[in-house]
Amino acid sequence: MVNLEDVADKAIEVSLGVKSGENVWIHGWDHTIELMSRLAWECRKRGCHVIITVQPENFWFRSITEAPLELVDRLEAYQAPMLRDTDAYVFTLGPKKPVPWERIPKERHSAVSIWLDERYDKSTFAKEWAMVAKARKVRMLAIEATIATPERARMLSLDYNEWKDVMLTGCIADYHEVARRGKILASLMSGKEEVQITTPHGTNLRFKLDSRPVDVSGGITTKEKAEKGLVTFLPAGGVEASADERSAEGKVVYDVPIRVKGGPVVGLTLQIKDGSIVEFTARERKEVFERYLKEGSGDINRFAFFGFGLNPYLRHGFTQDDKVLGGVTVGFGDNENKGGKNKADGHEWWASITKATVTIGDTEVMRDGTLLI
Repeated sequence: MVNLEDVADKAIEVSLGVKSGENVWIHGWDHTIELMSRLAWECRKRGCHVIITVQPENFWFRSITEAPLELVDRLEAYQAPMLRDTDAYVFTLGPKKPVPWERIPKERHSAVSIWLDERYDKSTFAKEWAMVAKARKVRMLAIEATIATPERARMLSLDYNEWKDVMLTGCIADYHEVARRGKILASLMSGKEEVQITTPHGTNLRFKLDSRPVDVSGGITTKEKAEKGLVTFLPAGGVEASADERSAEGKVVYDVPIRVKGGPVVGLTLQIKDGSIVEFTARERKEVFERYLKEGSGDINRFAFFGFGLNPYLRHGFTQDDKVLGGVTVGFGDNENKGGKNKADGHEWWASITKATVTIGDTEVMRDGTLLI
């Protein structure tokens, strides 16, 4: 079982790469104060100037639901000057309880900013934060492992202690090796070649790449990311790209149970023609995917993206399936945040498959779930 000191050391030394004399801002939810303290100490040991701010969950929820929007969905007057004087920003993800969207007025949903990244948050706050962060070139690191809480575990029918251990262990992977593999795969995925994915479980999918941007979750903050206002998340370990949405043909069999609220979807199988889902079956909880299609709009059923997992310490079934080494992710629905053409109001469906053999053009990059790079 990994301890918080190991996580903090890896985050500060490798992922953030702080240097003596830098200003580091550590922010987090009230259920993560112990980890925040460890992160701060690792910075202080390295000769950094540190400030810690805390987000109480009850205060956050009341603000989102009741406070004037001009106070909630804007960068606070004190935050911009602090950010302009910050070299590195570390924050923990939350809240501890699942966000009760049904209790938040719909007109306020877009004001909720959790990821602090314009790729995922559409709030005015996130846009204003990104503008200042880009100008200052702030290196930003998010500890996603802190979403593993007893409350969220109950919602997903997960064993809390096991989930927490998997998430924290995933934070201490060899991120130099993860980044190396990610760079090689990104080069292969950035062209216009045809991709074929097959598995012994029945997946046989073909589609064409379209020179789209490739997102590498390598676990290390970089100058390039800072200039774009992008956040690095831990645990990390994946590479994804959208592709020609209408080119996908064949069948996808998700052999790994898909964790959703209320229990997993098991054995989901999709038939794809001209890039769209034309038929689907599942052994358990088929109605969940059926509801996703019915309640969505636009390109909700269209092929969107694919990717590879690169983290050897993560395991399938614990909310990070897209980052598990040996897994291949296939996604549908909205992919605008990946440089794609699908529009579905931000709604997407993705899951991982195992034991895949994958060829990109003439290059076999994976055989029976083992990367060949």
